[in-house]
Amino acid sequence: MDAERFRLAVAQNIRQARWRLGLSQAQAAEACNLTVRYFSETERGERNPTVEVLYRIAKGLGVAVVDLVDLPGARSKLDARLDSMKLTPPPTGRKPKPGKRKKTL
Repeated sequence: MDAERFRLAVAQNIRQARWRLGLSQAQAAEACNLTVRYFSETERGERNPTVEVLYRIAKGLGVAVVDLVDLPGARSKLDARLDSMKLTPPPTGRKPKPGKRKKTL
């Protein structure tokens, strides 16, 4: 995927998040502490927002940044890659340091 298609996908995710809340662009821009023009241009894919701006938009719309940059099918591809690597989760208990024994009562 090229950068332009990625930017347009992010813009679409922003628009969908705003629509789910039933906000106008002006209301969303205010919630995100952005100008209406900047928010509108970002939502149309005409701006390349910084990470800070994506954070402000996510916070203002009540979503996670990952929801804004998520691409269709991207998570399923990642899950398949991780499954093929057969990764195991880290142990939940702490191991004692070498040379030290647990004290028993």
